[in-house]
Formats: sequence, structure tokens, C-alpha cells
Amino acid sequence: MNHQDPLKKSRLGLGGILLVSGGVLVGSGAFLLPDLGRLAGSAQMAPLPDPRATTATDGATTDPADAALRRGPAAGPSDAARPLVPVYWLGGDDGAERLFREYLTTPEESAGDPIADAVRLMTSGRPLDPDYHSSWRAASSISSSVSTKNVITLDISSDAFAQRLDEEQARLALQQLVYTATAAASDAGLIAGGEASSVVVLVDGAADHRAFGSVDLGGEWTRDAATLAPLWIIDPQEGTRTDPGSLTVHGIGPASEDELAWRIERSIDGSAEGGTELYRDGSVAIARQDGAPGAYSFPVTLPPGRYEITVSVPSDDGDSVDSKTVVVG
Repeated sequence: MNHQDPLKKSRLGLGGILLVSGGVLVGSGAFLLPDLGRLAGSAQMAPLPDPRATTATDGATTDPADAALRRGPAAGPSDAARPLVPVYWLGGDDGAERLFREYLTTPEESAGDPIADAVRLMTSGRPLDPDYHSSWRAASSISSSVSTKNVITLDISSDAFAQRLDEEQARLALQQLVYTATAAASDAGLIAGGEASSVVVLVDGAADHRAFGSVDLGGEWTRDAATLAPLWIIDPQEGTRTDPGSLTVHGIGPASEDELAWRIERSIDGSAEGGTELYRDGSVAIARQDGAPGAYSFPVTLPPGRYEITVSVPSDDGDSVDSKTVVVG
């Protein structure tokens, strides 16, 4: 997103919408399934799940984080009776705020609109990872629709914008919204495969609202790849409980690096408050794809206990780091 001005394209009004989420949806495109194969590294490698590729309209290439497959309990705490939806959060990365993604259980009050469900969780839910947060406030009303040109129109109540933010913070919060809405649409099959997508934001049914007191919401908003954290653990999610045995850790890393370091620390007394000791560490290769964030994967065998898995790569002023806590047994 240009920091001088949001993209100024012709805005679609609600009258120009063809497909309405929560109603009858006509058609869904096929997703591209790149073959990531097996990655090389210092640990024995396990095959990555095939991520369903999406394309951002801001010129960003395939986002390999967008729809990494959710695999049983490794997807994190959830209610098996309700589906999971992708939600983006803000988190610290080497002194800056960046976007990270989790999959959360669809709200109990879901009306069958996966885009609105994901955005509702973004405004009023809580991230699994305590290191993540959001600048949004709970929205009392959210609806969405998708045009045949993959333009997502979101109508959000003004209470979601209650917090006042400076321009940089507001634009990052809006990117959180854009990433969440487009990921949810892609995940639900509402965006045609290989086609660009964008988001129009209405507030209480009106266009051109001044969001968070600092940014005008005119035109279509697209993804800004610069707002994504360069390093994530995609799976397992924070708080995952799993049986003893082999666990595969996978995620994305920066295209500028060949490998990342990982370490696993084990709780000495099995509690979250007690001390930890190093269990295992190592490094793994990052498989790059045409300058896009690369994928990594490595298996570990964990006996019963509580563990913190940490991955890191060098950055300009320190390290980019992500970590997740898992409970085994």
C-alpha cells in the first residue's frame, strides 16, 4: 500500500455486488497447488502440505502462508464441530509491528459468512498466541459480499474503529483487515483461483470514512507484502496439544536467507511458570520461490512434556523470531 495514498480505483457500491456471502454463492475457482517437494536441511525433512496459492493485487507474488493445510490437532485448540477461519494479528518483529496469522474456530453465532466470521474474530476475538494483539475494537455489525471481479466489500460498524491511531498504525490495522478478509475468501473458495482480489471498506453502509481518525477509506485496498512478518511458525499453533511421537514444524522464512535456526526448550516441571532447559536445537534450509517468502519444515520427536519451539533468522538490527508452546501427552 502506498503510504501517501490508498490505491484509488473505482469503488464498487453494494449495488454492483453479484455474490453475497451467507447467501447463494455462484461458482468457485480452482486453487493452484505448487509442488514444494521435500526440503533439505540439517534435520531429516518431512514433505510440506501443498499450500493453495493466492495472488495479491499489489504485485506481491504467491503468499505461501495463506492456506497451509490444517492437520488435525496440530491446527491448535478448536471445536471439531465448527470450521476454522484464518485471522491475522499484529506481533513484534525485531522492534517493528508485523502481521502473523492463526486459524481460529468459527464463532458460535456464525451466520454462514466465512469472511464476516474471520473479521468478527479479528475485531473481538483473542489470539491463541499471547505475543499477538489487535488494534481493532469489537464490531457490533459486519457483513461481506464478493463481486465477479474478486472485489470483497466489507460493511463494518463504526464501533470497530473506536481507537485513535496515527497514520502508520492505522494503515497496518487496515492491512490486518485486508489480509484477513482475502485469506478467508480464498480459504472458503469465494475467490477465483489465480485472480487478483481487493477490499472495499464501508462503515455503517457509507464510503470514505476516516478510519481510526487518520486514514480515509476511499477506493479498493490491496495487500502490502511489506507488512507481513518475514518469519512464522505456521504449524503447530500456540497451545497445541498432541500425542507423544513425531511432530512436524513448518512455516515460512525470508527469501533473503538460506536457512534458519531452531531450538526447542522443555519445561523442567511441566508448568508454564517454571524454568526451561534446552531439549534440541538445529538449523533447516529455507526453500525460496521466485523471491517470495520461503517454506521450511523439520520433524522432531517429543516425549510427554511442555515445550517452547523457537525459530530465528538474522535481521538488520538483531533477529526475527517466532515461537510456539505445545503440550505433549
